[in-house]
Amino acid sequence: MKNLLIAGSNGRVMLAVIAFCCASPVLALDTPAYSVTGSDFFGSDRPVTVGFKFTAESASNLTALGYHDEGLDGLFNAHDVGLYDLSGTLLSSATVPGGTTGDLIGEYRYVTLGSAYTLTAGTEYVLAAHTTAGDGYRFGTVPPITLTVDPLISIGDDASRYVYGPGLAFPTAFAGYDIYATPNMLLSPVPEPETYALLLAGLGLIGFSLRNKKA
Repeated sequence: MKNLLIAGSNGRVMLAVIAFCCASPVLALDTPAYSVTGSDFFGSDRPVTVGFKFTAESASNLTALGYHDEGLDGLFNAHDVGLYDLSGTLLSSATVPGGTTGDLIGEYRYVTLGSAYTLTAGTEYVLAAHTTAGDGYRFGTVPPITLTVDPLISIGDDASRYVYGPGLAFPTAFAGYDIYATPNMLLSPVPEPETYALLLAGLGLIGFSLRNKKA
């Protein structure tokens, strides 16, 4: 009977741990910054960097950079993707490999950064990717396209930026679209200090409950 009681107690404790972790932003999974439906696709006739300007609405960690895979069947070429500040300083970058090596999430292939870059709340950035013929780029205006954005950031009207050139560069020209939906990124919220305190307190209560049951 005692063994059954301990097993039942452990089961309840495990459920409590799972519920607490799922509710806690400390352990939130990385999610794409945005998704889009109804956009147009163009096979680039010459090398160009395309992207968009956005604002970080809350502090968040950028953990991976991605490139749009039009056919979901792999990329023809490798593509450099980068995050810039508005002065044109490259803050973080990665190369999404050709083929199917990059992790496919939705319609984008991602590579994880060696170390996450923290976006500062209230700061504007530019996310950009270099593209060549074959993989092309994705673009559109709202409406008719539908743009769904993670609450951690916001993307305003006329956010698209581009610049022609042989490699990844800070895009400054505006082509009349709301977004070049070619690069993407994975984000996770930066937890407030009190969230860590709550997590530790919850784990402490669970441990205390286990010791009482065993006694």
